[in-house]
Amino acid sequence: MMKNKKLSLLCYALLIFLISGCAVTKNNIDALAKCDYSVESLQDVRLAGRAIDSYTAGNSVNIASLPAVALAMLRKDLPLEARVNMKISNPTSTRTSINSFKYLIEIQGKPLFEGDVNQNVQLATGESTTVPLSFKANIFGATQEKGLESVLNELFTREGEGFLVLKIKPSIRIGSSNIYYPGYITVDRNLAKSIRKLVM
Repeated sequence: MMKNKKLSLLCYALLIFLISGCAVTKNNIDALAKCDYSVESLQDVRLAGRAIDSYTAGNSVNIASLPAVALAMLRKDLPLEARVNMKISNPTSTRTSINSFKYLIEIQGKPLFEGDVNQNVQLATGESTTVPLSFKANIFGATQEKGLESVLNELFTREGEGFLVLKIKPSIRIGSSNIYYPGYITVDRNLAKSIRKLVM
């Protein structure tokens, strides 16, 4: 009888521990969405191997740069690459930990590039840090679908949202596993605006 009572107490304690652990994990994951994520700047932006600012001369397109694009189109490989400096801030009243995260860049609502950052970020209340995200992707498919002129206009001149979008999926470390936030958090719906700042 005593053995059964001890066993019941042990099972009850284990159940309480599991429930508490689940609550802590949920709170930690919820805290990831409460952080502020923004694009601080873009660096080393290149299109078809050339610096992005070489494609413009004042308010017009630099004609000397067009052969690089024409050659890339013939090869069906028009690479767009950059380093995105993403700022993470913790506005909450508790310390927030991010173990690693996945990031996704979409073009016209379709996945263009997926990457991972294996970096432990610890942010106390009011603290912020900048994490670099690098990408290189072939945007030839977008030019086939929308037209080269339209794509270049989106990159260099237009202000519309949704052409280039940055999303992330942060995680916390529980034991030896990463527990990712469910779904992606949208960081910037108009990443091209940061490109335009470099050519204006």
